[in-house]
Amino acid sequence: MGLERFIKANLVVVPLLLAAGYAFYGSLPVIIVPFGVAYLTFVGLLSFAWGMSKLSLVLESS
Repeated sequence: MGLERFIKANLVVVPLLLAAGYAFYGSLPVIIVPFGVAYLTFVGLLSFAWGMSKLSLVLESS
């Protein structure tokens, strides 16, 4: 899976993960929460880097 496809897939997965985490926060095992936060942080940083790369390419070509 390419980076762009990964980012676009996470545009669907991340909101679902956040909603599920919010809805079931009281019943989640303690070990799941840090892994969920780590995954969301990783995806956020990767999405930001990908977005900045795309933005720089657009600004460079114009």
